[in-house]
Amino acid sequence: MQIQISGQYGDPPSGALFAPLQRQLNICFERHVTGNYLRSITKFGVVLRVSGTIWAFEPKGPDRLKLFLKRQLLIMDMVYACQPWKTVDRNALVPVVSADMATCIGMMIERARRAGEVLQHEQLRTDAASALAEFERHFLGEAV
Repeated sequence: MQIQISGQYGDPPSGALFAPLQRQLNICFERHVTGNYLRSITKFGVVLRVSGTIWAFEPKGPDRLKLFLKRQLLIMDMVYACQPWKTVDRNALVPVVSADMATCIGMMIERARRAGEVLQHEQLRTDAASALAEFERHFLGEAV
C-alpha cells in the first residue's frame, strides 16, 4: 500500500511554497505506510491543487474522491484557494496541510470501507498519523 501526493500549482510562487511540503509528505508516507491494509487497492493518491495567478482551482477543500478498482487506485483532490496561503509562511502552512491530509486519508479509508476493501482499518489510520506527525516534526521541530 502506498500513499502518494502529487501537485498542480497555479503559479511559480505556489509551487515554490507547496512542492517541498509535497516531497516531504511522500517521504514520510513511504517510511510509515508499509502494510497491506486493503484487499485490492494498492495506492491512495492525493493531488494538491493550489490556486495561483495563472490557474485557479475550485472548490476549496477535499474534492473529487474516485475509486478505480480495476487500477487498484483511490484518488482525490485537495484544493487550496489563493488565500490564505499567499499571506502565510511555510511554518504556518504545515499544520494546515497536515490536517488536510488527515481529512483526505480519513475520507479515502471510509470510501474503501464502503467498497469492502479495508482489512486493517486502525493500523492504516495509525501509520498515516505517524507519517503526518513526522512531517510536522520535520518542518516545525520537536515542539509538535
